Amino acid sequence: MRYTRQTTRAIGIVRAVSSDGRVTLVVPAEAEYLRLARLAAADAGSRAGFDYEEIDDLRIAVNELCHLLIGTGASGRLEVGFVARPDGVVVEGHADVPGEPVRNEFTDAILKRVADEHGVVDGDDGRRFRLVKHRRV
Repeated sequence: MRYTRQTTRAIGIVRAVSSDGRVTLVVPAEAEYLRLARLAAADAGSRAGFDYEEIDDLRIAVNELCHLLIGTGASGRLEVGFVARPDGVVVEGHADVPGEPVRNEFTDAILKRVADEHGVVDGDDGRRFRLVKHRRV
């Protein structure tokens, strides 16, 4: 059985597809909407069995990577997908019209500390990131 639910509001769209457990958040590519991505990250971490510190690390990583996606002067939309698995969480993000990239040593140091795997790439369709955070055993 495949279940799809889509809710539309002024701030964005949330799509949930239970076949792989992926929850996708779509919001305007503006910093003020990143709190929704942090909330969704906390939910995904909770569903994966993360403790409080792991959830906080995931929220921080998602926030930093979303900031890297939108950069400065972004327009369009930001899409962030979360998959909670028994061993951790996979997060993939995409900004279709990113702004100028804002990357610094501090951001890199934070991401190395709070994420097990992460990467950001620019392509013809915008900027993307992938993040993997494993659950501690």
